[in-house]
Amino acid sequence: SSPFVCLVARQALPDTPLLACIIGALAMFTLANEDGDRALAPIGHLQIPWTHHRVAFDARHVVFALAGGFVAGQAVYYLLYFTWLPQLAVSTWVRPGYLPFAMGVLLVALARDGWLIVRLPIIAIGGVGVELHGATTHARLPGQSWWRYTFDAVVPAWERHSPDRYLVRAVSFPFVWAYGGSWETTDAVAGRLLRVKPLTTMRQVYLLWCYAFIGISVLAKGPPGLAVVAGVIGLHTVLLWRWRAMYEGALELKRGILLAIATFMPWHIAMWLKDGSRFIDEYLVIHILNRATVGVDSSPGTFQMYTTQLGHGMWLWAALLPAALAAAVLRARLDTRAGRVRFTITVWAVVTVAFYGLVQTKFHHYILPAVPPLALLVACFLDDLLAGRERLHPLLAGLGAGIVLLVARDLAFEPERWIEMFVFRDDRPWPHGAPWSIDVSDGFIALGIVAAVALLVATRWVRLGIAALGVVGLAICVWSLQVYMPIAGTHWGMRDAIRTYYEQRTIYGHKTVYFGIGQLHDAWRDHDDHVRFETFVPTALQVGQPMTITLQVNDPDDEHTKETEYTMLGAVSAIEDHAVEVTLRPNERGRLRGAIARGAADHRVDRKRPVTIVDADRLLAWQLYWRGENFWSADEIWGWAPELKTAFKAPDNLEFLRYLADRTRAPLGRRYFLVTDANKIPNVKPSLPGRALRTFEVIDTSSNKFTLAAFWL
Repeated sequence: SSPFVCLVARQALPDTPLLACIIGALAMFTLANEDGDRALAPIGHLQIPWTHHRVAFDARHVVFALAGGFVAGQAVYYLLYFTWLPQLAVSTWVRPGYLPFAMGVLLVALARDGWLIVRLPIIAIGGVGVELHGATTHARLPGQSWWRYTFDAVVPAWERHSPDRYLVRAVSFPFVWAYGGSWETTDAVAGRLLRVKPLTTMRQVYLLWCYAFIGISVLAKGPPGLAVVAGVIGLHTVLLWRWRAMYEGALELKRGILLAIATFMPWHIAMWLKDGSRFIDEYLVIHILNRATVGVDSSPGTFQMYTTQLGHGMWLWAALLPAALAAAVLRARLDTRAGRVRFTITVWAVVTVAFYGLVQTKFHHYILPAVPPLALLVACFLDDLLAGRERLHPLLAGLGAGIVLLVARDLAFEPERWIEMFVFRDDRPWPHGAPWSIDVSDGFIALGIVAAVALLVATRWVRLGIAALGVVGLAICVWSLQVYMPIAGTHWGMRDAIRTYYEQRTIYGHKTVYFGIGQLHDAWRDHDDHVRFETFVPTALQVGQPMTITLQVNDPDDEHTKETEYTMLGAVSAIEDHAVEVTLRPNERGRLRGAIARGAADHRVDRKRPVTIVDADRLLAWQLYWRGENFWSADEIWGWAPELKTAFKAPDNLEFLRYLADRTRAPLGRRYFLVTDANKIPNVKPSLPGRALRTFEVIDTSSNKFTLAAFWL
């Protein structure tokens, strides 16, 4: 119910899947510690098709099916992608086909026998030495299959002399010697480090889920999820001094690392193959290293910045954080399951806040992963109050009431602080002035007063006070979603302006760009005289309105070079909720007979897919940069075709004026819509040419930050 979570969850931000993966990973880690000793047991049976046999399955099969299926799905996608679009930005001996193969190898290595199979080329070298020295293994036991005999007796005997085992022994020898061991002692060390135990307990299954979530979190938003979870597990190990358990495999590190790498690394390799060094520069250098160590996009700040965000984002629960944190530290215990779980939550909270406090780039929403552990500590404290294990001291209640009222005061005077938790610009004003004159302060003040009273009531009437706190917390959540957010969204977003554009624009037809005559043949050889395309249906569109269907054929080896173009005339014959049907005039389709005949001999498959374009009045984004114009236009303002590249960010207007003067991109006789910052709209008109200047008009000012205008060429 924290506004931070419920508001961010409705935004198109990768922080939400990141948060879900961190929660999932640490929940599985906690279950591994508290429920890990339970042996695996069947949870169901599968009927083998066309037989009477039923096969039992347990939790390990579920994790392999889901996590392994996720990796396998990626492998199939990459194989198909690089088969259909063999366009690589790097010249290297690495071939795209190697990537799915490597992913399969990593999945195979998760099984005990699979680990030996993957290492078999190296182990076989040791096997040669074993056979040359005449060493023998025990005979196959009665009833033992050849498979089990091979991997339980023969391969382990070879593995004891494999080169990688000797390498591990050599690396570990200085450490073993420092603790009084000898070269012979390193054999046991190498055995532990290279051994993969069979999956027999729920601990191992829970930890595999943990590592799977870590891998997915990296795909969601890079390394932060990995850093937080690794930090929690590492600090947990240090504080409880569980080095021996980790050495003996309690953390399932080998399988976990393999699974995490198989989950997140292929995408990074695929992007490197596709984009080359540009991907390394932007992703690794700018968005990871620079954000962590330098700070980017004018986002400086100290730890104090995040205390403000947590106070506003966790209102009213932030008021109980001082008491909850004090209880977590002073009442920490490890002799009960509840105590150990609370200890893990406390470590989670400390590590998360410390990590994001150390990261130099401090956007408001970065601290979001700290909200769940802090909220859980508050929940544990409330549970202690209900059970009588703790009491809410009047001093703590008074402190909490003061925090609630101070935050209410902040939000009443600056209501934009909530929406600034997940936008990148925090210098935009709330629409206090005319013609909007929106005031939401009454809601914040009323909720703050009720929350403060509930805190004070909880000092004497615990159950009544906690129930009141729950009701107020839920009320804050509902009010933020149903009252605050629709108002703020109208002014911080440009949905209304873009919707006005789509409602008022005129559609002139539809265009499809094919890459090679063979694609046109495949699409039109059995096509009738009806063309249907999906679009936002303008208000003025009518049945019978003339339409032009354009088919453009480009060179498949140079996708931006046009070879030929065909135009067919028709009229709107049907209008659906989100689609338009055009019926071609008689004999219009006959213009394609020669092209269809020539295309029958073109059988290339390694080409770009056809591009479809709705031919309509264009939307121009003027001096904007990722303010929602790409999202609400479904990236139409920065599409593949030159006429769709209508985002003009440069302040010198040179590209904007070149576009208006280019008749292939900006035909005459059409209306052009322009969206920009509200304070920039007066600067647009003076730069427009003749007719555009005379017909310029502002048509949507529903937002105090973005304005939609229109003009004719």
